[in-house]
Amino acid sequence: MPRRRELKGITINFAKLLSGRNNDYLGYWAVGQLFLLAQENNVESITLYLLALRNSLHSPQVFEMCQQMKAQLERLLKAQKTPLEWVKSVSVEFSFNQEYQEKFHYWRSALGKHYLVAVEIETDLGYINKALEGGNVNPHDPTKEHRSNRLLTSH
Repeated sequence: MPRRRELKGITINFAKLLSGRNNDYLGYWAVGQLFLLAQENNVESITLYLLALRNSLHSPQVFEMCQQMKAQLERLLKAQKTPLEWVKSVSVEFSFNQEYQEKFHYWRSALGKHYLVAVEIETDLGYINKALEGGNVNPHDPTKEHRSNRLLTSH
């Protein structure tokens, strides 16, 4: 039987998933694409509200990423047999140009800008689970990146 306290682990795993290289959109790393959009819009962060399918840029491209990330979260919840009804809200904030933090930004910190991914999942009982991940990112540039061969099955 699932328990609401398992949402803490799901929150941590979801933050790791979103920060990882397997989080792609149209075959390219989603974090790099979000960083490019943040630069183009002169903002330091982009916030996604997954259950409401809203984003702070009001961008159709970010809306599609939001849909994809929501589907990934639903797969994590389903794998743990956790009802979606237990989740009241989910926000994901991608913050760019962050200060160096050894925990997230390793010795190769000169390669790209620092970013953080903050995930908050609020339960139907009002408890908020938080997780933070980070790393280094460069803006999306298809001439310098290899496109993933994975099929996009989340839509």
